[in-house]
Amino acid sequence: MGLPHIESFCCCLGLETGARVVGVMHLLAATSFVVICSLFAHDAGSYVGTVEDAGDHLYSIWYKLAVGFAVVAVVHVLLALALLYAVHKRHVTVLRAYVYIMCMLYVAALLYIIITALLRGVSGSGSDIFLAFLEGLVVFGFLAYCILCVNSYYLLLRSAKDMEGPNTPY
Repeated sequence: MGLPHIESFCCCLGLETGARVVGVMHLLAATSFVVICSLFAHDAGSYVGTVEDAGDHLYSIWYKLAVGFAVVAVVHVLLALALLYAVHKRHVTVLRAYVYIMCMLYVAALLYIIITALLRGVSGSGSDIFLAFLEGLVVFGFLAYCILCVNSYYLLLRSAKDMEGPNTPY
């Protein structure tokens, strides 16, 4: 038993077009995140080892976090490029790898949020907690739909490949 499948992407687009849209959105978001994290790392890095950083090492911590997030964003850029390559070449194995990796990252992010909330607790008013829950629901729902679209495109390609049969010489 695996992920369910859909017949078309939103706005009546085909699954191939939907997978391309997912790849382009993933690439744009990841590239933007790389730029933003690099700017933060550059700004925080200019204060590392100075008097401003001497007491609490706040700039050193910000620098390490920004560089770490930039590296993670570069990995996402590579994932998005792999998805675009797989859709363009109709490469079934790369599509499946993309779906597996994104599912693992999805589950890891959910576990991180749940564990952090359990260990540290939630703070804020009831409406703040509710809005944060709603935002998370929308973001994780959107990500799940994108993964579902790519997986459905993979299933479509695999079923078409299975219908060809083995290559037997006559």
